[in-house]
Amino acid sequence: MKKERINLGGRPVEAERMEVKATEEHWSTYRLEDGNIIKLKLVVSDVWKLPTPDPVTGLPTFIVKSSNIMSVEPPEPSLSKREVQ
Repeated sequence: MKKERINLGGRPVEAERMEVKATEEHWSTYRLEDGNIIKLKLVVSDVWKLPTPDPVTGLPTFIVKSSNIMSVEPPEPSLSKREVQ
């Protein structure tokens, strides 16, 4: 854990950088009306812990840097289309 200054809402704050180890990364899968399937997952790259807890819940407050990963699966061609080719 290392203390760093990060930008939070336009103001610099000191936060503690946390080590991140992926334990599970699940895909969310959605079928679209045109038959395509999109798969999405969020991948966390950096996490910082703020020095003060959330004032309402008292729980620790974290800032998370992440990326969205997307995959597209086109619809399977129908049997009749395969026979025509």
